[in-house]
Amino acid sequence: MDRRRFFQFASVGLAAGAAGAAAVHFGGRASDAMAAAPLRSYPFDPMTERNFEQKLFIPGSSGPFGVLDVAGPLQIRTTAATFPILDGQPSPFLLYQTEQGGKAYQNPILRMETGSRLRASLVNGLAEPTIIHWHGLHTPAAMDGHPASTIGPGGRYDYDFTVNDRGGTYWYHTHAHELTAEQAYGGLASFFLVEDEDQRRLARALDLRLGETDLPLVIQDKQFDQAGRLRYQPDMHESMMGWMGDIILANLTPNAVLSVTPRLYRFRLLNGSNARIYRLAFVKGGQLLNFSVIGSDAGLLEKPETATEVFLAPGERMDVLFDAGQAQPGDDVFLRSLAFDPMDNQGGDAMPGGAGGGMQGMGGMGMGGMMARMMAGSSRLPLGTAFNVMRLSVTPGERVSAPIPARLSDIRPIPTQGAAGRSIELSMGRMRFLINGRTFRMDEVSFDVRRGAVELWSISNPGHGMPHPMHIHGFSFQVVERRNSPRQVKAAARFSGGRLVGDLGWKDTVLVWPGETVKIALNFAHSFPGDQTYVFHCHNLEHEDAGMMINYRVTG
Repeated sequence: MDRRRFFQFASVGLAAGAAGAAAVHFGGRASDAMAAAPLRSYPFDPMTERNFEQKLFIPGSSGPFGVLDVAGPLQIRTTAATFPILDGQPSPFLLYQTEQGGKAYQNPILRMETGSRLRASLVNGLAEPTIIHWHGLHTPAAMDGHPASTIGPGGRYDYDFTVNDRGGTYWYHTHAHELTAEQAYGGLASFFLVEDEDQRRLARALDLRLGETDLPLVIQDKQFDQAGRLRYQPDMHESMMGWMGDIILANLTPNAVLSVTPRLYRFRLLNGSNARIYRLAFVKGGQLLNFSVIGSDAGLLEKPETATEVFLAPGERMDVLFDAGQAQPGDDVFLRSLAFDPMDNQGGDAMPGGAGGGMQGMGGMGMGGMMARMMAGSSRLPLGTAFNVMRLSVTPGERVSAPIPARLSDIRPIPTQGAAGRSIELSMGRMRFLINGRTFRMDEVSFDVRRGAVELWSISNPGHGMPHPMHIHGFSFQVVERRNSPRQVKAAARFSGGRLVGDLGWKDTVLVWPGETVKIALNFAHSFPGDQTYVFHCHNLEHEDAGMMINYRVTG
């Protein structure tokens, strides 16, 4: 769909939304509109290369996902509306609406300078509670979007804080108590870009322009019914394992294609899926092409790192540079998720030392393949299956080649000598996943940390579990080491302590595989007055809503 039609459909949907949530398809809970319809036939099969003909949606300066350079107070209203995704058919969708400078925005990409002040009022236009979490930003607890801050229909929540974070690719999304999964899946999420001198220096050196050669790219998997409407109806098993879609969207575009010329492109990758893990690579024919990882969750790395594949778990971001000059005009390069062993509810390859066979990459037959299909639930795309995300169509153009700067930013390791250790044990009991044997209770604090303390957390996942992307609110951390990693993780570990390229830099989310222990370093220094209570949870959103989350408090 071209940009004009995209905006026309969005305008119609938003006009309907302005008449009230009940006037569109989200009468009660968000999932009411995405429930009992049968699954759509499968013309958008992401494994068939010839299907990739839909022009990638690229955000503009206003409208849906428009880039908004925040210049003053904002009023952000949550709205139940309709939005075109498949074949231009309007689908129920949840949106953040705002205005600035006479321009209207829906799910805007917010952009701010580090050190600037964000003042925003959230007005809840939904028929259910909601709140915004500024994912990755270091804010006072009252500004963070804790589930306790959830506001009811018609409610208002005022945010006012300074963005003191490093330049990087962050995001914001709903964190409504026990409603995060369906609301985020329904649309309540977008990017939050922080600018600083390191970011500008890189853009100048490589002639990177946001919306042209610097592209935010959110990857999601969704299900649709026969009418092209979003479908979200997890059964008990899917609620426990995580909801999987079977149509892959890049910037809400199914079977996306992007025309590129022979030059460097920056892709700001965000895994915006509820539960799906991606193993991403750029592939031409059967060849994996090189790319450079330049940033992770909380900004640029110290230096670029060459890679051919990366794991990306829900909530994680990764900034990469891809040189389309590795291909010739007329060639197609696919951003693809490669096959991997999902290790969900398995022992096998999850055992310490990587012994065992697991599910053999999910593509095979036998018990592994049968288990994989069962774990997929209503999705036709089991976790770990190989599929395409987007096609890059290489077109003629001037060969633009510039050396990537050898140094991108300064990152000082957290000094851990004498740091206190803390064990974080992931487990399962009574058909729900737990953290240190606990499930979430709003008024229960699992442990206290002193302001300014440095701690080493060892996050351990049992061998009979499943992968968990663990996310901390309030602070960033550094990954120190991985121990007892499964074979497929060990094979990709190139850095000290068994770390992956995605473990470098400052992080707020880390994937912990079955049988594995990941050690992270955290510095709890902050300048906010009084005690601060944040959450630590799994970013498999169905796990989060089911209580795989704890409160921790920074005192002093």
